Amino acid sequence: MRAVVRGAGENFSAGDDLHAALEASAEDWTATIAAFQRITRVTFAAAVPVLAGIDGVCIGGALEFAASCDLRVATDRARFATPEVGIGLVATNAGTLLLPEVLGEIATRELLLTGELRDAQWARRHRFVSEVVAPDALDERIGTWTARVDAPCRAPRSRARRRWLNARLGDLVATAMEREQRACVELFDSPDARGALQAFAQRRG
Repeated sequence: MRAVVRGAGENFSAGDDLHAALEASAEDWTATIAAFQRITRVTFAAAVPVLAGIDGVCIGGALEFAASCDLRVATDRARFATPEVGIGLVATNAGTLLLPEVLGEIATRELLLTGELRDAQWARRHRFVSEVVAPDALDERIGTWTARVDAPCRAPRSRARRRWLNARLGDLVATAMEREQRACVELFDSPDARGALQAFAQRRG
């Protein structure tokens, strides 16, 4: 048994709706962050391995969520970024913990300090994804990976090994989420973040 997560459309997820954020209160923003974090908490607590099939953009909190999955396969049109850092916000979904765990320190700093977009080959080089495939091959390759995980000789042990791998992080995930949520809510009401959100809306308007 395993779970596969995919985007509902052409993209894995474009992250938070920053236009909606302009109208949000601090309470609304806190609820948005909590909703993203709840997905990651459920993933970590899942009894079965979780695989992510990433097509299109994988942005912000969704990128951090993808880092909580056990394995990731991407299409060659997948793109990755943390654009929230460009408007004065920070990671919210244990990204400061999970991204260095998966990507490594230097690649994570590239993402979290610049907010620049990275392509699928960059993600493959830094081992964020196990494989990069053509969009029309994604279903087949996800099927291949899930068959490997589901093999009768491996499945029970895979579930146990998954628990042990996640257990090594102890309370670090919960602590990172609390720290990031607190920082992001504080920054959200700052003049710098509000000004950057306004500028973003005007550019995209």
